[in-house]
Amino acid sequence: MDNELQTLIDLFLKILHLYSIIGRKPKDYGTGDLLYFAEIHTITMVGKNKEINMTQLAELMGVTKGAISQTIRKLVTKKYIMKSNTNNRKEINLRLSDKGQKVYNGQKSFQKEVFKFAETLYERARPEERELVRRLFIAITDNMRERVRQL
Repeated sequence: MDNELQTLIDLFLKILHLYSIIGRKPKDYGTGDLLYFAEIHTITMVGKNKEINMTQLAELMGVTKGAISQTIRKLVTKKYIMKSNTNNRKEINLRLSDKGQKVYNGQKSFQKEVFKFAETLYERARPEERELVRRLFIAITDNMRERVRQL
């Protein structure tokens, strides 16, 4: 492996490490509750995907139905997510409560603040540079998703 590629890999690993540090620290989005990354990510995915069911959410997030069920149970108890029945009795749709919507909006603002630097870089990049970064992120995501499946 050449040095330039190894340097990029090292930088990527550093990003993952720093992001994991951020993810371990719970955050209050104005509701009085400290929420962990998995809870915030779940609220965000439900907020982005109106009336999503548990199976779809698990697939979208790349986790098991058991894992998503546990997280949803906590968020329903804390009144961030509401469940609603569909015509199919086995299928339960999820949506944000007002409290969940407050967290969702707060997370969007936080994410915009954290990634403001990326917006500037993106705007300055040429279309072919943007495409390269997009393809790289897709490849990394696909690779990581496959590795999670193998666990």
